[in-house]
Amino acid sequence: MLTALLIIFVLGLAIGVPVAVALILGAMGGLAISGVPLMIVPQKMFSAVDAYSLLAIPFFILAGALMQTGGMGQRLVRLASALVGTLPGGLAMVSVVASMFFGALTGSAPATTAAVGGITIPEMNKKGYDPRFSASLLASAGILGVLIPPSIPLVLYGVATNTSIAKLFAAGVMPGVILGLVLMGYSYYTSVKNGYKGEGRIAVKELWSAFKESLLALLMPVIILGGIYGGFFTPTEAAVIASVYAFIIGGLVYREIKLKDLPAIGYSVAESTATIMLVVAAATLFGWLMTNEGIPVILTKGILNISSNPFLILLLLNIVFLVTGMFMNQGPAILILAPIVLPIITKLGVDPIFYGAIMTMVLSLGQVTPPVALSLFVSSKIVNIPVEKIVPTLMPMLIAMVIAALILTYLPRVVMFVPNLFGM
Repeated sequence: MLTALLIIFVLGLAIGVPVAVALILGAMGGLAISGVPLMIVPQKMFSAVDAYSLLAIPFFILAGALMQTGGMGQRLVRLASALVGTLPGGLAMVSVVASMFFGALTGSAPATTAAVGGITIPEMNKKGYDPRFSASLLASAGILGVLIPPSIPLVLYGVATNTSIAKLFAAGVMPGVILGLVLMGYSYYTSVKNGYKGEGRIAVKELWSAFKESLLALLMPVIILGGIYGGFFTPTEAAVIASVYAFIIGGLVYREIKLKDLPAIGYSVAESTATIMLVVAAATLFGWLMTNEGIPVILTKGILNISSNPFLILLLLNIVFLVTGMFMNQGPAILILAPIVLPIITKLGVDPIFYGAIMTMVLSLGQVTPPVALSLFVSSKIVNIPVEKIVPTLMPMLIAMVIAALILTYLPRVVMFVPNLFGM
């Protein structure tokens, strides 16, 4: 059964079949060959999405859509500009800081790239920035949107491994911040080298004005994370509260969300949710079959037979995740790989919460690595330059992020700083 399952799945991907469909076809093929009734397919798929914690996904998507339509993105970009816009490469810095802010409001890399890039890339073009650099930077900064909580991939990891989503959110903070600092450092170096200057001098009045205007947007992550870590509500309840808050601020305070916008927002959220849930259902079915075939046990023994050195095994797993991220979005990759990897890291004595943040970070690098590269395709569309012409400019900053990710793999105290700070 296993051979048929994998052959059908790989062939499906090779001919361009969507990942979820390839997973389902592979599972059905394996079951059919084994003589198992196919009725088990819808049963397992339904039970996979019948989980309370998964309700966080559509509501976080809704919150992100309301924030983008409601003008929070523009206000956060203005604040970022007031904070770092005067430095060499000010607009590049603004793009990274704004992506960090926006990452604290939504859990999607492409959404972060689209929201921030749609505002800053045209301005960077006017200031003479190389559009290939602008596209590369915004695609890379979009990764921060899946690390700095709330994070949809971390929700999926929590569901797949039965670990605390609240703790995973806390563990995602430091990797997101550190990758943001790496991108800012690279932006500064490149800007000095190419003569990309900042925007005037720091104006306290402008900074105070931008802060006041964006204060309600900045309160969003405070409400979400403060409520979760303070024990006032669960991550799922936080997603609902975030959606209500975003609608009130964007519609009633900023008055930028109109009634006519709601159908389009609803359609977008429904489409994104349906896509993610289909992947969840298909990947869970696929993973269940893999588990029944004893794959996690076989891989655990095989990898531990290669070496018992945690340093080497973690490096090997990171390479696997990096390559996987090039060909598969982190959502299905996490749902398939996390249950398989969990026994291995448990044997090594590695904290599953810490490793959830590391795994998500490394897989997320695939968001800017062809052939998948969703964030890169978004920024490519904004600058209207083919992806293949952007990749050479992208590679140096991608290498810098990969190095940072590999270093963080061996610094659990740094990654777990926020969870430990809150005594989680």
